[in-house]
Amino acid sequence: MFEGQNGHGKSNLLEAVYMLAIAKSPRASNDRELINWRLSESGGHAQVLGIGRESDQTTQAQIDYDVAAPGSGGAATRKSLRINGIVRSASDFVGKLNVVFFEAEDLEIVTGSPSTRRRYLDILISQGAPAYLKSLQRYSKVVTQRNSLLRRVREGSAQRDEMAFWDERLAYEGAEVVRQRAQAVEKLREEAIPAHARLTDGHDLTLIYQPQLTAGGPGDAQIEHMSHSSIEDALQRGLEQARQREVAQAMTVVGPHRDELIILLNGQPAGSFASRGQARVIALSLKMAEAAVVRETTGRTPTLALDDILSELDPVRRKLVLEGVADYEQVLLTTAERDAVAEEFLADADLYEVHEGKVTPVAVSAG
Repeated sequence: MFEGQNGHGKSNLLEAVYMLAIAKSPRASNDRELINWRLSESGGHAQVLGIGRESDQTTQAQIDYDVAAPGSGGAATRKSLRINGIVRSASDFVGKLNVVFFEAEDLEIVTGSPSTRRRYLDILISQGAPAYLKSLQRYSKVVTQRNSLLRRVREGSAQRDEMAFWDERLAYEGAEVVRQRAQAVEKLREEAIPAHARLTDGHDLTLIYQPQLTAGGPGDAQIEHMSHSSIEDALQRGLEQARQREVAQAMTVVGPHRDELIILLNGQPAGSFASRGQARVIALSLKMAEAAVVRETTGRTPTLALDDILSELDPVRRKLVLEGVADYEQVLLTTAERDAVAEEFLADADLYEVHEGKVTPVAVSAG
């Protein structure tokens, strides 16, 4: 457990741990934002490195940043990923170490835009099925190419029959994304709903995956039972039906880049009706479910990196949360208030203080 007055220091520590699982920062929009300003001014090298052990297997994950000094003429920041010293692509890096990260901003899973929920699903699936990330990357490239062609069709510099190839590619790649998202949401329901019920004395949480198979709606409600080829056919039909609208807008309006994960609390949209405290409990339930799903799909126990999860919870719910994560092999928990953690849990914890970027062991006093 980590405590201290410097909230950014504690958060950055857990963020670095999470980066070793997903190959990028959960917060920064680009790599340059991660670099210390002094290094940005002088140029140099920065590294995030961690070693994971599971049974008799050891995995070293490493992220390197080479920062060019201003005016040097080189690329501003070069990033490389390595597993056990061997350079890997992002799709071959993600999933080698498994970390589930919770932070205050995760309330956006409940209250934020559909893209935030899609990203949550994509990270969850990628940790358990690294091949999914490759499918997602290929799909994103298809959408980019297809949107470019739609603009040229609208401008009259390309013909509509040129869309056939990109329709086929979008339907094929998109079907795999939809299929895996549907399966992931089904597993999430099994874990998140009972976890949420325990934390709320039985309040009703509902999760509904809505794939955008047509321009006018989510498509088949039984998506989790559809095969890849059935989803592919549905996407093809949706694209044909949306042709006029897509050309007018020069934008692809059908496909998993427009999917939604609907979250209901007691039958009402949680993003609109849940209080901040209720949204926090829902997000926490989803993260606890994520950890269980990753453990089930990989056969490995993920590290839990929990940034200030106990704030805004009453003592009863704090205890329930700590009991819920107690059986995980490694839990990194940060708090600005040591009293938020009951003594029975502190007795089995290693305590560290983070102050001005330095991590110092702290003795846990008896009683």
